[in-house]
Order: sequence, then C-alpha cells, then structure tokens
Amino acid sequence: MDGCHDAGCDASEIDADSTLALVGCPNVGKSVVFGELAEQYVDVSNYPGTTVDTTLAEFGDYQLTDTPGVYGISAFDEEERVTREIVLEADAVVNVVDATHLDRDLFLTLQLLDMGIPTVVALNMMDEAEAGGIDVDVEALEEALGVPVVPTVAIDGEGFDELRERVPEATAPESTDIEAYYEELPDELEASRREKTLLVEGDEDLAREADVGGVMADGGSPALVDPGLREEVYGQRRSRVQSIVDSVQNVTRTDESIGDRLSDLMINPLTGTPIALAVLGLIYYFIGDLVAQRLVDKLEGEILAAHYIPAVESFVGGLLPEAGWIEPIEFLLINDNLGLLTVTVQYIVGTLLPLVIAFYLAIGVLEDSGVLPRLAVLTDRGLNRIGLNGRAVVPMIVGVGCVTMAVITTRMVGSKRERTISTALLGLGIPCSAQLGVIMGLMAGLGLIYWFGYLGILLVVLGVAGVFLDRTLPGESEALVTELPRMRIPRPGNILRKTYNRAKMFLREAIPLFAVTALAISALDYVGGLAAIQDGLRPLTSLVGMPTDFGQILVLGLIRRDFAAAGMTDMALSSAQVFIGLVVITLFVPCILAMVMILKERDAKSAILMWLGSWVVAFGVGGLLAAAFGVIA
Repeated sequence: MDGCHDAGCDASEIDADSTLALVGCPNVGKSVVFGELAEQYVDVSNYPGTTVDTTLAEFGDYQLTDTPGVYGISAFDEEERVTREIVLEADAVVNVVDATHLDRDLFLTLQLLDMGIPTVVALNMMDEAEAGGIDVDVEALEEALGVPVVPTVAIDGEGFDELRERVPEATAPESTDIEAYYEELPDELEASRREKTLLVEGDEDLAREADVGGVMADGGSPALVDPGLREEVYGQRRSRVQSIVDSVQNVTRTDESIGDRLSDLMINPLTGTPIALAVLGLIYYFIGDLVAQRLVDKLEGEILAAHYIPAVESFVGGLLPEAGWIEPIEFLLINDNLGLLTVTVQYIVGTLLPLVIAFYLAIGVLEDSGVLPRLAVLTDRGLNRIGLNGRAVVPMIVGVGCVTMAVITTRMVGSKRERTISTALLGLGIPCSAQLGVIMGLMAGLGLIYWFGYLGILLVVLGVAGVFLDRTLPGESEALVTELPRMRIPRPGNILRKTYNRAKMFLREAIPLFAVTALAISALDYVGGLAAIQDGLRPLTSLVGMPTDFGQILVLGLIRRDFAAAGMTDMALSSAQVFIGLVVITLFVPCILAMVMILKERDAKSAILMWLGSWVVAFGVGGLLAAAFGVIA
C-alpha cells in the first residue's frame, strides 16, 4: 500500500468501505492505539490546506484516521478544525479515553454522542488507574454511555482483540439532552444532527456555511444562536460528565506519588529552572555533541569520506565513457560540493539519518516521560515576550543541534503565526552544532570578551526580531493550554517503535527534496552560477569589512553552514574580522536543506521573506560592527 503525500492523504489509496476516526484528548495513548489497530503504518501527512499532521491506515473494512489530540470538537484552533472535519465525515469513531482522567475525557465522549456519531470507547491506561487507586466499573460506564466500552492498556497491547471485535458494534444513543437546544436554531435550517450540535455550541464556521442569517457572535462573526448558549450547553454536559464519573469511579488512594512530587518541582520556577536547564543540557549533549559532532564526524569523515566517496568516484569514472557530453553528467554525480552520489549521500547517511533518529529518540523520551509539557509550562512566560508560547522551547534547543530538524518540530508550537515566528528565529540566529563547534574553536583564540559579545549580539537580534514579528504579523499568539500528563518511566519498546516510524516517514519526504536540491545546486555550480554569486557579493563583503575571499565563504554557507565556518580557519584575518565574520555567517541564510524544509513546512512567500530577511540582518549587523570596530576591507 503506497503512502500519502504532502498534499494530504488520499482516501482512494486505501481499499475500505467505511471510515473510522480515532479521537481523543492529548496524551491518552491515541497514537499507540492507532499502531495496534493499523494493519500497517502510512505516511504522516499534512491535512489538506493545513500544517496539521494526520495519519491513515487500513483496518479491516475501514479507513482508519488518527486525528490530532483535542479536548472538544470545535473550531477554536487548527487542530480542532481538522478533527472536526474528519469527525463530521466519519462513519464511526473509536474514542480513546484515559481511565485516570474520566472527568476530563468524557466531555469529548458525550459531545460525540450528542452529535449522534457511532462510537466505541477504548478505556485506556487501566494499569495506571489501578496503580493510582482508581477503580472504574467498566460495565456501569458502558451502561451509562450506551455504547461499547473496552478496557485497554495500549503500551502492552492488552484489550485489543476485544476492541477489534467490538468496533462493528459502534453506536450512539438515539437521543440526548442536547436535542432540547435544537429549538434555538432557525426553522428553515437544513442540517444533520452532527451539524446542529455544533451550531448550538456556537461553531462560527458552520454558521457561515448555513447562510440563513442569525445574530452576531463576539467579534462580529455570524452565529445562528445566542452566543451565550455555548456555556449553557457546556455546563449541562459537564454536569452529565460529573454524574457519570461519580457513579462509575471509586478512588481508594489519594496520597501523592513520587511522579506528582517531581511534577510539582518541575513547574515551580525556583526548582524547575535548574531541572529544565539540566534537561535541555542533556538534549544538547545527546543531539548536539554525541550525535551531531562525534557520531557524524565518524560517519562522514572516517567511513564515508575515506571509503565510500573514493569507491564511488572510481566506479563512476570507470563506468562512464570519456566523452565531452559525459562531463556534465559526471559532475552532477560526483562533484566535491554536492555530488548526487557522493556528498549528497554522505550528507543524508552521515549527517541527516543519525540526527533524525537521535531527535525522534529524544522527543519520544520527553513525550512518554511527561517532561515535554512541563518544559513548556516553565518557559511559557519568557517566550511570550517574543510572541511565542512554551511549546517553542523544544524547536529552539533542537535548532542548536540541527536547524533542519528544528523546523520540523515547529509543528508542535501551536498556531500558524507562532510556527512562522519560530521558523524565522531558527533560520536567523540559531547556529547548528556543526557550525557552532567550528565557531567555538575560532572564538577560543579571541578571548571571553568576544565570546560573550557574540552571544549577546545573537540574543539581541533574536529578541528584536521576535518582538518585530510579534507586532507585525496579523493575529495574536495562542495562550499555552496543555494538560500535564502523569510523570512516568518511558517504555523503550514504545519509544523505538515511534522513532522508527517517524524517522521512516520523515526520510521518505526529505531525501527526494534534498536530492533535487543537490542536482539544482550542482547544475548552478557547473555553469558558473556559484562563482557569479561570489563576484556579486563583493560590495557586501566590503560593507562588513571582510576581504573579497569572504564571498566564497558565504557561498559555501549556502550549501552547508559548517562549511562557511570551517572556511574561515584558512583566512588571514584580524581578531575583529574573525568576530564580525562569525556573526555574519551565523545570521546568514540557513543551509540548503534547512531552506527546503522551511519551504515545505511554511509557504513560498514566508520562505522567501525569511531568506531575504537573513541577508538584510546579517549584513546590516555586520556593517554596524565593522563601523564600530573601524574595520575597512
């Protein structure tokens, strides 16, 4: 079965008679349930028209769709809009519920039932409920909801045989208390029960589509009912949830666990800050030092550069005939800058592959342990000052390891606006580990004053750029709203499984993009385009007080940022010129692969503006420093 692609998953690729949506709140084990039910994984893809991931797979006669984690079916943010669209079209739903958080998760369950959607409830994390002294009467819950309820422990695969058998029994109550509110809707309205339920809850998107007039909601958007009706509906549903929880749940232990105490320490600024710094330091040490430098150096230098590339060059040279028309083909395949069969493979296998695996391993541990949302809470206030929320802390720290991977992690940040700000800051002023290693070596000969000056300039540029983007981009940043899952010891099997699937899906998308880019750059190099760029950079290199040869350094930086930093080691420069040059190459445009990923994750307009903005900032700051130091090229 072929995978889905960037334009969105095509349902026609899966041979299924019905659609089955997997729906649940964040951190309920939904992705693990998806993996257990799916006959095989399909590529994670952006839902059409969004940057929100959805995953499709085949499950019996169903097309199974894993939706984003949401607390309700509504249109308040992009994740909820995507989930709403999928649920409105689904033939049935598997609602994954956390057995330790019935009071939270059953709100979504009752909303699905109010909409009349055939539902089966997978009551997950039963092992943690038992360990926490929470006893749930499954039979009583099934009777109260009126739909099948199957207890599961997803990470151990428990309960899935029964869940598979009971999916065809998916049902919904014929009527619920929500129907009394339908009388508030216009008589001439033609809508399904699903749509009516969302309309009485103030769904503005559906109200616009209804086009039968109506009152105005807060902010001037159309609504078919009194805007205050939503809270009445929600309040009534919460009362029903509490009534059900009281009748089916018995808590026998209320003492605080070690995980609870650790959680309290992590979100307290006084104790959480050193813990967060230690965690972020470990992430950087693992991704930025052990993998991005030591492992990558070994793979790229000692294995691929020493053995693979010479072998390929010899093979291709012996295979191709000696003819003039063969020369450009040979250049595209094995040139020293970005040959398709040499440096490109070296970069993908020696750099990208280990970084991708390391990144997903680290994120998997942070997710499964419950550390990730606590880092977000702790850093939220500081990041708010530059238009972001706490979820942006992960892309920023991952960016020090690899900006390309960090651009992908901006998917977790929140709204499109915040993802744009995060991506712009990553491309502007976050040096990757390969580049940073060379920079630190050059800085070592300048002294601590220059080192602190370098860090200070980067922080100022990032702060000013963040504030500028926050004030100029339309809309407002989303507040951090996240559920803090329980702290737990990650399970290696689950982490390895997620890492394998995520890395495989990423590489399927990234490798073709990078190969096409490599061919384009090599073709430009062959026809003299890179040399022309170098000549065109002379006025800019003079502006920042650098010799003409610095243009070649910048051209190398277009291909890989560490190439630029390494190139400076062979130049005869004063201390001030070294300092200015390092600032400029750090603020200069991201490498080709990072730009490809920015183009993929954002839109073409945003990518072009970020690329041009990096030129302006790099040479603007470099020019000011040259003037301050009195450096003249």
